[in-house]
Amino acid sequence: MKGSRLYIDMLKVFRDVAETKSFSEAANRNYITQSAVSQQIAFIERLFDKKMIIRGKGKFALTSEGRVFLNGCSEILEIYQKTFDNIQLDIGEITQTINIQTVYSLGFYHLPPLVKSFMNRYKNINLHIEYNRSDRIYSDVIKGVCDFGIVAYPWEQPMVNITYGMKEELVFVCSTDDNLSKLKKMSFNKMNNKNFIAFIKEIPTRDAIDKILLKENITVNIKQEFDNIETLKRSIELGTGVSILPINTIIQEVKNNSLISIPLSDGKYFRTTGIITRKDRTLSRAIEEAIRWITNEKVRTKS
Repeated sequence: MKGSRLYIDMLKVFRDVAETKSFSEAANRNYITQSAVSQQIAFIERLFDKKMIIRGKGKFALTSEGRVFLNGCSEILEIYQKTFDNIQLDIGEITQTINIQTVYSLGFYHLPPLVKSFMNRYKNINLHIEYNRSDRIYSDVIKGVCDFGIVAYPWEQPMVNITYGMKEELVFVCSTDDNLSKLKKMSFNKMNNKNFIAFIKEIPTRDAIDKILLKENITVNIKQEFDNIETLKRSIELGTGVSILPINTIIQEVKNNSLISIPLSDGKYFRTTGIITRKDRTLSRAIEEAIRWITNEKVRTKS
């Protein structure tokens, strides 16, 4: 078994090198050294007596033989994974790591209890979480750097499947000293010409909030823009401006009375969330279970 596993690992290393066009990235994915990657590629080339990869300064390409070998690797690995899953007696019986990337405002506030409960249920499966921006998560899912990504306002992409998750209510947020802080409901017309703290334009939540304000015919004064939720909240606490944020991201501040959360009275708006996976990548049963665990309340309550 160990000998056959070594060959499977070698095929995966070759596929990862081909996908990332990087020996160092393939090494990181497989938790081995770059030297080990080079040795495995050299072994494959000696085994078939064929050059598989052309490398040079700033140059990387598969030879025709390398492309044929890559297709074979992908087919073998897919069959191996399906067979492995089919004979597995129980999810989590084999020790493994699932690599997840998420935007900070979802990963930090929503995932911790789910990760804890999942790992309590499947003690041999480690959920490794990294934080990134949505565009980079899409890129890393497509490259195969992570098993799946969790994003806000997921958008269609030809190489990506989307599993929609929870919806988070958007609320008006201000400092405790703001003249609107005593209101029980917030109408959009009261926000007109207010100083506003926003995400940078590259973040999907910013685009969604801009569209909401445009729809409600509201103009705000963008005073500051941030790429992360924590710095944005600190600016609101200082009274620099107000904002609209997902309610789950300010629970602690509202509890500590450092920020005020007021429901929007002109009709509720929500931030949609989703899990993205690469379309042509077969998911293991463990990954599928992790996705179900995160997106399906019924699955979680059974634990």
